[in-house]
Amino acid sequence: MMKHAVLINNSYVENLSVRYLSAYLKHKGFRISIIHYEGRKDDVFNLLPEESLKLLSEYCHDCDLVGISLLTTHQLKRSIQINNYLKGKIKAKIIWGGVPVICDPHFYLQYADYICVGEGETVMADFLSGKEPADIKGLGYKSKDGKFIINSIPNFLDLNKIPIPFLDMENGFILRGRKMIPLKNELAPSLSSYSIFSVRGCPYSCSYCLNSKLKRVFSNKGSFIRLIEISRVIKELEWAKENFVNLKQVIFDDDDFFIRPENELENLLNAYTERIDLPVYYIQTNIRHITDSKVRLITESGIELKWLKIGLQSASERINKDVFNRNFDKNIFFNGLKMLASRGVRVMLDVISDNPYETFSDKYESLLFYHGLIKEIRNSSTRDIPIKIYDHKLMFYPGANLYAKAEKDGVIGNDYVSHILSKRNTLRKQKEDIDNDAFIVALFNKAIRKGRIPLIAYGLLKILRVKLIFSLMIRLNIWKNYSAFSKTRTVERFLKSIRV
Repeated sequence: MMKHAVLINNSYVENLSVRYLSAYLKHKGFRISIIHYEGRKDDVFNLLPEESLKLLSEYCHDCDLVGISLLTTHQLKRSIQINNYLKGKIKAKIIWGGVPVICDPHFYLQYADYICVGEGETVMADFLSGKEPADIKGLGYKSKDGKFIINSIPNFLDLNKIPIPFLDMENGFILRGRKMIPLKNELAPSLSSYSIFSVRGCPYSCSYCLNSKLKRVFSNKGSFIRLIEISRVIKELEWAKENFVNLKQVIFDDDDFFIRPENELENLLNAYTERIDLPVYYIQTNIRHITDSKVRLITESGIELKWLKIGLQSASERINKDVFNRNFDKNIFFNGLKMLASRGVRVMLDVISDNPYETFSDKYESLLFYHGLIKEIRNSSTRDIPIKIYDHKLMFYPGANLYAKAEKDGVIGNDYVSHILSKRNTLRKQKEDIDNDAFIVALFNKAIRKGRIPLIAYGLLKILRVKLIFSLMIRLNIWKNYSAFSKTRTVERFLKSIRV
């Protein structure tokens, strides 16, 4: 009888991890079902209702293996809930996997009996084939006496020799309350944006990111940067166009799209325009990989690129070097962004704020960078919004280098995961996030545009360049306490006008 594994996906429906697992395991002859329990608008920090847990246990009752996929530590609380509920209701073993689990296996073995400490495809295939835990490479587990056992990790798979990770529409379901809705009924008519990877792996080792740990875990296991063959990328996107009738755009979620050699990049763009020809919402890259010739390939390809996404993270040289482990050169950013603006390419800049390691000098350096960037860009761009900053709260993730540093420095306590990571994400949209950092970002996002209000915002940035005034704003934490005076109509109208 065909062995049956149920994969529980807690992230967005196109989650790459469960797609690769499903495609690989089906190719090996196993029956695979995927239950997407978050959906696109669900709050992952809330626990599942009893009716959903009961339906899950009923569906998994006779299966042979259950896999719980974690994309981020934010999903820990809900994963624990599902794990513990199913353990009391079904006979199948439950295994956890995902980047956070790989990066901190001992932490997750507190909650799970079995975990993937390498890529999960071969681990789950070996499990379903009946191998003993001690013989499964890439498996972590608890021994009978409660000890944590971490087996050796196998080499990377060749991504160009395993099945293309098409989204499984026939065996996928969305769990919603007491209903298990077939993915083909829910997603096929509604999905308008499709995410894809053409490159697997990140070339950088930023301290706040788990990639720095992944590189150590998988050292000598194969190339950490794996390029997906162009024919496979196009074949997957052709499948997406055929199956999602309302598909409007594509997202290339590679950590650095421009890491491909220039001739391969040109071939990919030509194939895309010829056979896919959908707008691209964004591609991501590093400012150091932006060259005039690569940008020309994009602009002359005919692709409608809405945004080019670049990580700034901080405009402080000290924070980048000593805290984030990033190379930062103000002039490289200015020259690159100015060139992009002159070619009409709109840029998303990711920044990380609410950083306890920042000093007044770091914040002031960032302010001067933003002001100087506006001077460089605003008049050279033909776009109404040439640059938009996306502001993220600095958070510390178990396994990342910065997490260990923050623990050692006393910046975070032992309860950080349960009190912070299990309750909020990096998006700065909560009341507590209205502070001086958020105000400066909002001023930049308004001042970079054209018009009367942007000129006022730019004027405020110029005033804040006076060190004494900026110092007073920081010391008094004015915008953290702005609610005391923001109820006047004039101030309220202005605050609303600069929000983007």
